Amino acid sequence: MKIVIVGGGTAGWLAALMISRIRPEHTVTVIESSKIGIIGAGEGSTGSLTNIVQNEMWNLGCVEKDFVKECDATIKLGIKHIGWNKDTKSHYYGPIDGTPTSNDRCDIVFQHALGFRDQNLLHLATELGYKIHHNKNSFVEDAGNHAYHFDAHKVGKYFKKISNTVKHIDSEVDDVIKDKEKGWVTKLKLSNGQTVEGDMFIDASGFNQVLMKAVGGKWKSYRENLPVNSALPFLLPYEDDEVIEPVTNAWAQKNGWCWQIPTLNRRGCGYVFCADFVTPDKAQEELEQTIGKKIDPIRLLTFDSGRQETLWIKNVLSIGLCAAFAEPLEATSIHTTIMQLKHFVFGCLGTQREDTCNKGTVDEYNKTNAHLYDTMKDFLVAHYTCGRNDTEFWKYIDAGHTKTDFVKSMHEVCKHRVPNATLFPRQEGSAGWPLWSYVLAGTGALTPEVCQKEIMYNNDMIVGNSSYMHHVGEFDKVSKDLPDNTQFVKDMQ
Repeated sequence: MKIVIVGGGTAGWLAALMISRIRPEHTVTVIESSKIGIIGAGEGSTGSLTNIVQNEMWNLGCVEKDFVKECDATIKLGIKHIGWNKDTKSHYYGPIDGTPTSNDRCDIVFQHALGFRDQNLLHLATELGYKIHHNKNSFVEDAGNHAYHFDAHKVGKYFKKISNTVKHIDSEVDDVIKDKEKGWVTKLKLSNGQTVEGDMFIDASGFNQVLMKAVGGKWKSYRENLPVNSALPFLLPYEDDEVIEPVTNAWAQKNGWCWQIPTLNRRGCGYVFCADFVTPDKAQEELEQTIGKKIDPIRLLTFDSGRQETLWIKNVLSIGLCAAFAEPLEATSIHTTIMQLKHFVFGCLGTQREDTCNKGTVDEYNKTNAHLYDTMKDFLVAHYTCGRNDTEFWKYIDAGHTKTDFVKSMHEVCKHRVPNATLFPRQEGSAGWPLWSYVLAGTGALTPEVCQKEIMYNNDMIVGNSSYMHHVGEFDKVSKDLPDNTQFVKDMQ
């Protein structure tokens, strides 16, 4: 088949790389205009991207050292959530894809039960948490549990570079031509005068939704549950001798939250806020007062969190920001793109168009991936339902207007007992119980008293306490031989 991808960036070039490497019998063309910029001011990932870069998921020809160097990448071990609680000065950590010791009764639950009210200490019984706390790092010790921070503008370029069998056309799409009988896309007219024919089309054009609009795509908004709708991205240079942390900072503000992502040479930052409660000018002023310095926003971004009502229509598949955008709080954008592409390339992509775009395949794909995005929405909503009510924005959240049915159920369960893994989505790519446990404990939904009652009932306290002390002692020994994260990052270059 002739597969045509509209839009480059991380999503478009990753799609091109995967299809060309895994299914080389198909020809792949990427239409990407150099006149159209990409969204991003420093970005983070989950462990799914690590698996690709390390060629553990598929052998796509990536070299981790090259990726790190060319994308100004640093190592991400987790997310530090600051102020997502009634105590606005508190913080908690969320790991990458769970922790090595996670199971049906997660390490965070056990430690919460022990009474470590200081959120700094909540996950020290895991090697991953210990390294975050002491700013230590290494590839070997963190295998399978690190992600990346990177320059968002350079990741797509890296995937483009190693997609050496993919044809690239630098142009914009002027018109989408469809078959009059079935309404399938047959060819694209470009602004440079070219016409490009194809059998299968992938829309990676971001919020422009060039192809999806042409085939009748409709946007399903998440605004009822995720009301933030604007962002001011900006860059911050490092101060002299500033430590490069191995975590993303997600810092709750009066009308939303601020991300701070440490790449090699600077921090990529942004304020995500709800314009229903504050103007962009006031949001910028508020943030400048908080961080104690002036900022120079790259631009004002406006968005509507949500997804395509139907992610795959006829012979057009949406990916990346075109498919869905559920705000950047948990670095879900690249993660869900990878999950979508995995499902498409291995589960749906046939030899011919008819083998690929049949109703059964398309319907099941749409159902599965819609569920993936909807469960991710639940996970994000749980972060906000943290009991803060110190501003009009947080009062609105605290009143329960944004809670999904699933979050309501989990909060009710947490009043009485510790939820276990069986209650949470088990679909590949979904945020499962290990990640949920950190958020529920950190936001105050899951209390030490409830955790302690259940663990005491199961007679795990004495054994667990002894195990915890053993782990701390062992990690103390290990950490002496590890470099601090700042030195580790510099040594990777």
